[in-house]
Amino acid sequence: MKNILKNHFTNENTLYLGNKRVEVKKLTPNMWRKLFSTVDKLPGLIVQVLLAPKQEFYSYVISASELAMDEIVEIVSVLSGIEKSYLDEHAGTDEIIDYLVRTVKKNNLRDVIKNVKSLLPEPNKTER
Repeated sequence: MKNILKNHFTNENTLYLGNKRVEVKKLTPNMWRKLFSTVDKLPGLIVQVLLAPKQEFYSYVISASELAMDEIVEIVSVLSGIEKSYLDEHAGTDEIIDYLVRTVKKNNLRDVIKNVKSLLPEPNKTER
């Protein structure tokens, strides 16, 4: 019953992290700065997962997820304005991931990445 009521009061831009209702926010330049100042290990872990041998991919994902959880929670804390300690104790992993997915969708980050990539110069190609 509690989940039914929670779901009734949410939409694509709001959801619950634990018992706290949060809004999926627009990522402003100031928010980007805050996010980049909290991220430390995550980029390296993503690269390791992307470069993992196919037969060991899922074990890499599990190991990276465990190592990255603190940073993921920190990112959600910055985005949502909810204390990291509260998220650690009360928010479900599914809620945290759902919040990140909705943030990516709301801010159209896939297209943003493509557009930024198109602005970068192509790497030098050596001719033989």
